Amino acid sequence: MTLATTPPRTLRLLHLEDSARDGRYIEDLLLEEGLCCAITQVARRAPFEAALRTQQFDVVICDYSLPDLDGLSAVRLVRALAADTPVIIVSGSIDAPSAVQCLREGATDLLLKDRLERLPSAVSRALDERERRVRLREVEERFQQLAAQSPTGFWFIAADASRVEYVSHAVAALWGESASVLTREADAFLARVHDDDRARVTAAWEHWVGGDAPSFDEELRVRWPGDEPRWLHHSGTRLTDGAGRVTQLCCITQDITERKAMEARMQHTQRLEAVGRLAGGIAHDFNTLLTVITATSELALARIEPEDPLIADLSEIRSAGERGAGLVAQLIAFSRQQIMRPRVLDPVELLRNLERLLLRLIGAHIRFTLQLPTVPVFIRVDPGQLEQVLLNLVVNARDAMRAGGELSLSLDVVKPDADLAEKFGGPTASCVQITVSDSGVGIPPEVQRRIFEPFFTTKVTEGGTGLGLSTVHGIVEQSGGSVRMQSTVGVGTTFRILLPQVQDESQRPTMSEVPAPPLLRGGAAVVLVVDDDQALRYLVKRTLSSVGYTVLIAENGPTALRLMEDLGGDVDLLLTDIVMPEMSGHQLAERGRRLNPSLRVLFMSGYTEDEVSRRSLLDNVDAFVPKPFTVTSLTRGVARALGRED
Repeated sequence: MTLATTPPRTLRLLHLEDSARDGRYIEDLLLEEGLCCAITQVARRAPFEAALRTQQFDVVICDYSLPDLDGLSAVRLVRALAADTPVIIVSGSIDAPSAVQCLREGATDLLLKDRLERLPSAVSRALDERERRVRLREVEERFQQLAAQSPTGFWFIAADASRVEYVSHAVAALWGESASVLTREADAFLARVHDDDRARVTAAWEHWVGGDAPSFDEELRVRWPGDEPRWLHHSGTRLTDGAGRVTQLCCITQDITERKAMEARMQHTQRLEAVGRLAGGIAHDFNTLLTVITATSELALARIEPEDPLIADLSEIRSAGERGAGLVAQLIAFSRQQIMRPRVLDPVELLRNLERLLLRLIGAHIRFTLQLPTVPVFIRVDPGQLEQVLLNLVVNARDAMRAGGELSLSLDVVKPDADLAEKFGGPTASCVQITVSDSGVGIPPEVQRRIFEPFFTTKVTEGGTGLGLSTVHGIVEQSGGSVRMQSTVGVGTTFRILLPQVQDESQRPTMSEVPAPPLLRGGAAVVLVVDDDQALRYLVKRTLSSVGYTVLIAENGPTALRLMEDLGGDVDLLLTDIVMPEMSGHQLAERGRRLNPSLRVLFMSGYTEDEVSRRSLLDNVDAFVPKPFTVTSLTRGVARALGRED
């Protein structure tokens, strides 16, 4: 059995030689060394040039001296017509300058005719060189394709940083400057660096090119005329040879503008979240204080004679407490920690009932139009919170039209755009859009980016709180909706409130669902009041005792549980705050029901931690009364929790 072998490849060889004997000798010499060649021999310039134009050859062998062509001219022809084809010069005699010039112009090798035994090895080397050149050309082409298509720019700089040797296409695009400008000198790019970054970047660059730093790694801004600066990440490393000598400096440039914008948005969100948590905590504490103020003043007003001069002072105290409660409600709405009391309602009816108040609010110098559909639509929202959203937007619109103008409020059913489709239930969902539009002064672009920030206000002289639009945003987002805004300076501003439409008819309200007013008087029931604020505990005890309840108080959960154990669980209603040290109201309610499964629970609080917590808490209680509460809202909440409503 014989193994098949691959026959040697026949080399295509162009031989420029006017001696037939020398041609046969070279052919025999190559064949003896196992190089099978198909040789085309020509003796003059014209057929030599024609062969180069019409055929492809692996090697060209040229005699140096011919009647109408010398070796140097032959080399130049080959380089012009077949750049990758190796050329071997053969000569009987050639002076050193001519030999050097041939090699400099691109000859692969040069042999004397009395040393032609070296020709086979010279041909082999030439073929290897040709293969290397082809591979190098392919690598260079791939490099150029990469450089042309890559969004990352790269530079190659001389080892001494005296000149830029290569700049990719992306560099010029990222830097906003032509490659010719950037290649004038290695630090030409520094002229485009933003003024605020230039000193830092220049120092780092000089530190690196001077050899004091192993690498260059800087984030910087590049100035773009008439546009926002771009953020770039510019990094550099040193390229070395096998001996460890630095041969080039290589720099990489990447556009990180979007990443920087994302980081800024994330930091902004984190700041808002931190402020929201702070606002929620402050609001919770203030609600407790306001409850004591408003309810105590209400109790005092009920016990003095109508002609008593203290009535005016007590009324002012109660009024101040109510105004404080409104401000705290804005803080809680911004922090998204308020207890929402959503129900399915028709916003058309709500807007009609609100119209008279809005007319009084905006004044006669503003023309107001209200456009509503003729058929009812339904949304699930806290009506009081929705009214607050509309009042805040209308007040802002009024303030933007000091000299008069037009304010329109309309309601439509629309399809959510692609950005909101998933939030509202998919592409087939629909939403209710409430539009508030004014012809006021408009909002500058630099202000538009901050309008939903808490405590940001342009109403410095009017003493604005900076909570109006942040409250709007918090309420709408917590209600499952979204807020959109468009504004042009000198033209006006439009806010669009988008809320999910309730299409399930079984969820829509009927007249029979209107509740009857609850009883205010109490009865034979034991109420355990738990709150960490002493003033509030005694206020609630005094209030409920005055309407006939037996009231016990405890400052925290463990104390309340010990009281219940001492009473054998004989407590009808647990009235507890939600957020307390040591034990939360939710935990207290669960452990209290283990002692008394029939225990009723009424929570009181200004906020809870998040929406999941809100739902789980309210699903496990009999009623809820928000802080700050009045005497009436407290007694009604207790009656509702005990099931004593008529």
